Amino acid sequence: MSEGAADDPPSALVPERRDADWRAEVARQWAAQLSTASYIPLARATVEQTLAELVDRIVAALDDPSTLDEIGREVGARLVEMHATGETSLPLSLDLLRDALVQRFGYDEVHRMLALVAAIAAGYAAADRESTFVQQETLKKALLRSKLKADRELAASEARFGEVFTTTPIGVAISDLQGNFVQVNPAWEHTLGYREQALTSMTIHDLFHPEDAEYLSAAYRELAEGGGAKRLSDRKRLLRANGEEAWAYLAVSVLRGSDGAPRNFVTMVEDITELHMLQARFRYQALHDVLTGLPNRQYFFTRLETALVNFPRDSRMTLYHLGLDGFELINDGLGYEVGDLVIKTVARRLEQLVEDEEALVARFGGTEFAILVWEQEKTPPVPEVVRLINELLAEPVYIGEQGIAASASVGVVQRQVAEAEASNMLWAADVALRRAEAAGKRQWALFDPDRAPEERIESKLAAVMPGGLEQGEFDVVYRPLVRLDGSGLIALEAGLRWDTSESGTLEHDECLRLAERSGVTLSLRDWMVETAWQQLREWHADGHRVQLNLALSPNQGQDPDLAAVIHRVLDAGDVDPGWLRLCLPMVAISGDNEETRDNFRFLSSRGIKTSLHGFQGSPEELRLLRELPVDAVRLADELVAIVHNAESRDAPEVQAICSLVPLTRACGAQLWVGGIHDESQAETWREMGCEVASGPHFGDPLCSFDVADYLHAQN
Repeated sequence: MSEGAADDPPSALVPERRDADWRAEVARQWAAQLSTASYIPLARATVEQTLAELVDRIVAALDDPSTLDEIGREVGARLVEMHATGETSLPLSLDLLRDALVQRFGYDEVHRMLALVAAIAAGYAAADRESTFVQQETLKKALLRSKLKADRELAASEARFGEVFTTTPIGVAISDLQGNFVQVNPAWEHTLGYREQALTSMTIHDLFHPEDAEYLSAAYRELAEGGGAKRLSDRKRLLRANGEEAWAYLAVSVLRGSDGAPRNFVTMVEDITELHMLQARFRYQALHDVLTGLPNRQYFFTRLETALVNFPRDSRMTLYHLGLDGFELINDGLGYEVGDLVIKTVARRLEQLVEDEEALVARFGGTEFAILVWEQEKTPPVPEVVRLINELLAEPVYIGEQGIAASASVGVVQRQVAEAEASNMLWAADVALRRAEAAGKRQWALFDPDRAPEERIESKLAAVMPGGLEQGEFDVVYRPLVRLDGSGLIALEAGLRWDTSESGTLEHDECLRLAERSGVTLSLRDWMVETAWQQLREWHADGHRVQLNLALSPNQGQDPDLAAVIHRVLDAGDVDPGWLRLCLPMVAISGDNEETRDNFRFLSSRGIKTSLHGFQGSPEELRLLRELPVDAVRLADELVAIVHNAESRDAPEVQAICSLVPLTRACGAQLWVGGIHDESQAETWREMGCEVASGPHFGDPLCSFDVADYLHAQN
């Protein structure tokens, strides 16, 4: 470089030094070099733009030597600011700038370039030191803040734990792995009554109830060894300081050290003694009769099952099922308080009866009791036990000066344990009791296994009868009632027929008997009345004028709603009520059944013909014939059987029955009979003066679809 050239004004370099393409190329290469030396968290375009600006500043510094140091330091600081701080970032940058500037401007300004590069290096170093210092200070402050926060949170956590530990109503104890107490809260002392000082000489194992100690000790060991469950939760008994047992809900877990090894047990105890006692009381009440304290049917059944499993297979069990006779008289006549007293007395006496036996007494509810006896050599035979039962019950219970005695009907079933089944024994005892009750008061019956299939079938039929009625399995059939003088049909009497799937066809009387057991007596009556009246309407519409006779059972006739049912059925049709004859049993209107007699009179006032069946000719019955609107009575079946079975018409009993004919006529009624099987029987009753009869001799019951042809033939 010549001296003259050196003295040329700096402005002579400006056009070349500010060449835009050259700056862009330098910035691009610079950015590429830096990307290999350090991570710059900026987009590539942004990096090149920033470096292009720095190239401009460098060219400006070369144009004005007085700014070399300032601009150089600025460029070095900017590199640090943009995070071009890799280990080789500065050498790469200086080498690139040197080569680019020399190549572009030559060696004439080397001394300026060296001064600029030195300034860049100095600025970079200063900025890097400052950045490092700032980062260190920032990190130090962050660490300090983190420690202070952790200390505060730890203090707060410890304060919260201390507050919870102190104030919680649940007892908490921390113990070591041997069970020695480390710390307990006030609730622990309150729950179990131990003061903290007393616990220093004890372990957690000393608080276990003797019957639960083995289980709990094993559970603690298993938790410490890490096998199985990670936590113990159970209801167990602990011992209070006064020696009493306390039912507690225990929750036990293990505290572990930083190395994962178990260090302590945390035992939490919630006192549930009152809850346990309440639940035990509920369980007792669920399994025992409230009034007498005896086991109830459910508990008795469970004990019977247990006995059949645990007792010797060749031993015998006897089950007595008792039903108190006529107990409603005590409740209705003397009040339920007296009835309850008698029930409790019966319970105590039955317990007294078997106190020397291996036995169980229970109350099944209402007036039914049960006694289960494991028979041994000293056990009395069944008749003797039944006699002792009624002798004990016959001893009066005195209410004031009134002595009240009870008696029982008893059903008995005996089984060898190996052959017995609990539910079957209960069923058999119930069947035997019902048979004993049917025989009268203070009777007993031993279950007859030969009749078991029959009893089972009958019980099943009674159980499914409501469903059979709902599903249309019943029919109404019609038995002819004819005049004995041969003048023809007087009425068709409606009856029931049930076609069962398993037991064949059941006729009217059997249907009524089963209906009483199943509880559908009234539903069956209502269905029969509605069905028969609808069919009568159809026959009348076809020109067949015939009267319908409806004979009801005692329960059906005594129903207070009978008049309303008949009234509703008749109002639904257009046939005159006089075509209906309602036949009620004598027992339904006898005695104090004034409501039934009022219904009887009301139905008669509507034009319905009314009659009675089951007539035996007693003075009371004759009086009722005069007082009630009755134009016919049907003789009781048992009286008809006496006449049919008599050896002679001159027998006194037959003559007594014959005398009923003029007596009923004197009361304004005809005497009808049923159950006529042949012409000889019909002739007998004809000679006795009876006017209407029914029975197989006059034809079998007719299905509804055969009635029209039958009536047509009668005309």
